[in-house]
Amino acid sequence: MFGRARRDAEPVDLSTLAPWQSDGVSAQCVPLPIGFKGKTIPGVMVFDGTVSPVFAVREVQQLVDHDLNTVENVNQPPIAFLMWPDDAADDSIAGHWLRGAPAESLTLLVEPLEVPPTVQLLGPALKSFREWVHTLPR
Repeated sequence: MFGRARRDAEPVDLSTLAPWQSDGVSAQCVPLPIGFKGKTIPGVMVFDGTVSPVFAVREVQQLVDHDLNTVENVNQPPIAFLMWPDDAADDSIAGHWLRGAPAESLTLLVEPLEVPPTVQLLGPALKSFREWVHTLPR
């Protein structure tokens, strides 16, 4: 009656999922290796023309729903953060770049953090990114 949830759901061919694109930035769902046994989980690769950090889909879904304030990439280096502006301390490098950013905007910050961010999603781009992320498997 209260059996365990099924863990072996049908695998999804991530290459069949449509990518997302907006001005100067794109994203696609990619397999993200975890552990040492060849297992993968879905990841979101964000590409701005120079770097392509990958974030766990589950975390990005939580981020766009405001359940998380910042997510860090898992395919380091370079270290990258996707974050809401209110999560950056005013006296931090991130705070320097995000000062004055609209509250409802996501910014991609990539090391070295002294370099200005190249991606800031807001308005229709943020709305379409949020909708796209929610179509992805966890």
